[in-house]
Amino acid sequence: MNGTRYPRFLTLFFVLSLVAVPPALAQIPQEGSPLGEPLQQAERLIEMFLDHATAELNLSMEQRAGLQGVLGETMARRGELARSQFQLRRQIGEALSNPTTGDDVFGRLAEASLALKRREVELMHWQQQRLTDVLTPRQSLRFMLLQERLAQRIEAMRRERRR
Repeated sequence: MNGTRYPRFLTLFFVLSLVAVPPALAQIPQEGSPLGEPLQQAERLIEMFLDHATAELNLSMEQRAGLQGVLGETMARRGELARSQFQLRRQIGEALSNPTTGDDVFGRLAEASLALKRREVELMHWQQQRLTDVLTPRQSLRFMLLQERLAQRIEAMRRERRR
């Protein structure tokens, strides 16, 4: 990437988190595909996305650098959140597969699930606040729309691959 290289796992988490896919399930390599290929594709996708956002929003180099910083921090936070989500899914699976699991455990897991959803919303709010430090309000809203379109494209590509 121009200037800033994101750790490979954060790059993958960022792209995957745009479509809220469990990280361990989202990029299972296809037969014959090297494990690094999804990461390289994710890095290229982020770079292309930043290039597109820079042009679409008419960003200065300073704004682009600021945007990269915000995205880097967001990726780190999304990575932490994704790990927590994966761990919770595993715990829920274990609880569901054990017929002796008590209702108190399910209650705690439901609360933990809601807490993770709150963290997701808080992260989106945090990112939006940081974006306003770098972008104008108009650019910030347009950037959010660009992210949403990217997530939709990724999801469409995933659906197409499954066919």
